[in-house]
Amino acid sequence: MFNWQDFLGDLSGYKLKYERCSTNFAECSSNLKDIGSKLIEAENTIRQLELLVPRPAPPKIDYIAERDTAWIQAQLNGMGLEIIRLPLDGNYRLTNRKNFANVVAWDITDRLEYVRDFFDCDKFAMLFKVMVNLIFQLTQVADVIDYKSGHSYNLILFPDSEPMVFEPQSDGMYMWTKRLTDFYSLQGAIALI
Repeated sequence: MFNWQDFLGDLSGYKLKYERCSTNFAECSSNLKDIGSKLIEAENTIRQLELLVPRPAPPKIDYIAERDTAWIQAQLNGMGLEIIRLPLDGNYRLTNRKNFANVVAWDITDRLEYVRDFFDCDKFAMLFKVMVNLIFQLTQVADVIDYKSGHSYNLILFPDSEPMVFEPQSDGMYMWTKRLTDFYSLQGAIALI
């Protein structure tokens, strides 16, 4: 069957222009998808490279106190929150708040990306505890699993002052008596220390 639109399109050159535009549009659309995925790839690469930037040496710890497991248990009991402790060591090395603040400033845990169910609050808390132990040989960080608040974070014990709640995702450090109890209940929480 003869189509007048095709015939007129062929005569005027519009059909050819239309076909070229359609092809170009499909190619551009495909290219945009490629560009989008390459941008995501580039962002991930930049994030990884930022972690490779040469870091300053860890700060010096000029004060270390040693305590035994009974002292750790007494500190937790003294909080009156029925914290369930899963002891990990018999002897502990602790530093004061001033030195610990330098540890927090140096640590990069808070710069890592949160990924729900794969690298979320419990992994942040575990990583921070392990890094403090590995780099500074300090064992004063408890990994807290708090089912009441549905969150995981750290509790820091100090040899010369009250414990502090530590949020490893943001480097927030709070006196345990002035914490936000909705996020950091501690009531009946499990503490690995």
